[in-house]
Amino acid sequence: MSEELTIADIDWERVNLRFTVTLPGEAAEAFYLTSNARPGENLLPIAFDQVGEGRYELTINVTQFNRRAQVPNGTYYLVALRRGHLFPGNFPLDRIAELEDCSRAFVYNKNRSAYTVTFGVSDDEGAPYFLMRTYSFGRSAGKPSSRIKRIKSKARGKWTKAKRKALRAVFAAGAKRRPVDGSNILFASEARPNMQGNLKAVHDRMLERGLDSQFNFGYSFRTGRTSSRQNALNLAWQMGKANTILIDDYFAVLKDLGDRNQQKIVQLWHAGSGFKSVGYSRFGQYGSPNLRNAHRLYSYAICGSQHLRDVYSEAFGIERESVLATGLPRIDGFLREGRAEEVASEFERDFPAAAGKRKILWAPTFRGRGSGDAHYDYDILDFQALYDACGEDTVVMFRQHHFIPDPVPIPDELTDRLIDVASCPDTNDLLLISDVLITDYSSVIYEYSLLERPMIFFAYDLETYSATRGMHRDYEETAPGPIATSFDELIALIREPALSVEKTNEFVRENFDYVDTNNSDRVIDMLVLSTPTTESGPEASISFEDLANRDRDEIAASDQYEEEAANSTDGEPAADGSEDENEENEENEWQTSQ
Repeated sequence: MSEELTIADIDWERVNLRFTVTLPGEAAEAFYLTSNARPGENLLPIAFDQVGEGRYELTINVTQFNRRAQVPNGTYYLVALRRGHLFPGNFPLDRIAELEDCSRAFVYNKNRSAYTVTFGVSDDEGAPYFLMRTYSFGRSAGKPSSRIKRIKSKARGKWTKAKRKALRAVFAAGAKRRPVDGSNILFASEARPNMQGNLKAVHDRMLERGLDSQFNFGYSFRTGRTSSRQNALNLAWQMGKANTILIDDYFAVLKDLGDRNQQKIVQLWHAGSGFKSVGYSRFGQYGSPNLRNAHRLYSYAICGSQHLRDVYSEAFGIERESVLATGLPRIDGFLREGRAEEVASEFERDFPAAAGKRKILWAPTFRGRGSGDAHYDYDILDFQALYDACGEDTVVMFRQHHFIPDPVPIPDELTDRLIDVASCPDTNDLLLISDVLITDYSSVIYEYSLLERPMIFFAYDLETYSATRGMHRDYEETAPGPIATSFDELIALIREPALSVEKTNEFVRENFDYVDTNNSDRVIDMLVLSTPTTESGPEASISFEDLANRDRDEIAASDQYEEEAANSTDGEPAADGSEDENEENEENEWQTSQ
C-alpha cells in the first residue's frame, strides 16, 4: 500500500476549515502547512484528530491560526510528519474541479477588504501536490469628490490623529501611576450608562468579601449618547492606571488603549449562549469584524461551560486556553433563594391584572440592523386571537428588546390579559415569575433554562433571519422547546396543557457546568486574585518565526487599507470619545446588539 497523504474531503463551518485526509501505515505525528517557496523549512501546526485507521480530520480556524491572527498570506503545501519525514498532500486529479467550490472569499470592512482562501495543485507535472493559498486584499474608500470635501476629510483625519495621540499620552501618563502590587481594578463598559449584569455581580461580591480594602476601584460607563471628550480622557487615565480591566461588552477603545502584556483585560461577556453568530463567527457577513479587532486583545474571557469555550474562542478570535468556564456571575442573583417570591409580590402589586394567573412572557429579539432601525413585526400577531387563547386564567406579558422604544400596540380593550411590561427594570425578574417563555433567537433562554420551565420559539421568519443574521448552531436541533413558524401554530402551543421540558434539561447540561450561586466567587478567585494557569495550546515542533516575519509586511499593508477605510468616514472613531451617529458602523452595531 502506498504511503501517500491524500486529501479526501474539504468542508467549511463558518470560519473553520476542515480537511479529511488519509495516510496509510503508522500513525502520523503531526500535520502542518508549509510554504511552497521553502517547503519543510518553516511549519505552521494544524490541529487534528485521528478518526479511524489511517484517517484524520484536520481543523483550521482561518481567522485564528497564527497567534490570534489569520493564516498568513502565502501559498502552502499541506504535509504530515511521521518518523522524521514529511509527506506532502495530494488531491485526486479527477476531482480537481471541486476545489473551486471549496474556495472562500470573506468580504468585510464595508466591502473594502477581503480575505481569500483558495485551493489548487502545483504546476509540477511530476508531483502536482495540493496547494492552499491565503491572501488579504484591501482598497481605500477613495478620495472625496470635491475639493471642499477633500479639505474637510484631510482636516478630520488630522484632528482624529491628534485626539488619538492625546488619549494615548493620557494613557501613558496613567500607566506611570499604575501600582506594582496590582491593586487597581477598572470596571468599564462602552455600551451601558451604569454598572449592570456580570460587572455588578462581581463588583458587589467583592464588596461583600471586603476586597475593597485590598483594591482600588475605578469606573467608566459610557454609551454613544453619553460619551464626550472629557469622559474619554477620564477613560484613558483610568485604563492607564489599572492593573486589571473588567469589561462586559464590545470595547472598541482597546484598539487604541490597553496593554495586554502589562495589564489583565478580562471580558465578562454580558450574554449567555444563544443562536446568533457574533464576532468572528460571522466573519465575512454583515457586521463582520476586521481581521484586527478589539476582541483579540482580551487576556481572558469567561463562559458557562467547557462546551462553550470553543464557541467563545471562535467568536472572540482568541485561543481556547484563554476562555475559562467560570459560569456567569449574574446568575448568582437570579438563583438567590427567595428572589422569585420578592419579585412576584412586587410585580402583582404593580400589575394586579396578572395576580394569581398563569404568566407567559413574550420576549423576542429585534429585527433590523441595529438600534437605529430596530423594530418588531407586530402585523404578524392577531391580538384578539391571542387574547381568546389566554382564557380567564392566563396573561401574556410583552417585553421587547431595549432597542425598541415604542410600546406594544395592544388594543385598550385587551389589556386585562395582554400586558406591556416595558416599565419593569429587569428582564431577569420577569423570567423568575413566568410560567412559559415565548421567544425566538434571543439569548434570554440562557437564564430561563435554569428554571426548567417550558419555552416556545416563535420563529415566523426563520429562513430569512438565518440567512441574513447567521446561526452559530442549527436552530431546529438546538432550540430547547417546540418551534412555531406561524401564528396559528403558536396559538395551538399556548393552548397545550403541558409542554415538555426535556430539551430544556439537555440545554442546561450542555451550557452550565455550575448551577449555583458561586459564579462571582469563581471569577474573583480565578481572574482577580490570581492569574489562571491554563493548559497550553499546540506547539510547533519546528519554528515558524521566519515565515511569520516574511508575511508581516503583507499583513501590515492590509491593515493600512483597513485603517484608511475606517478614517475616511464622516464620523470620528470611538477612541476619541465623540462616537457620533456615523460611528455606529456595522461592526459596532453587531457587537453590542448581541
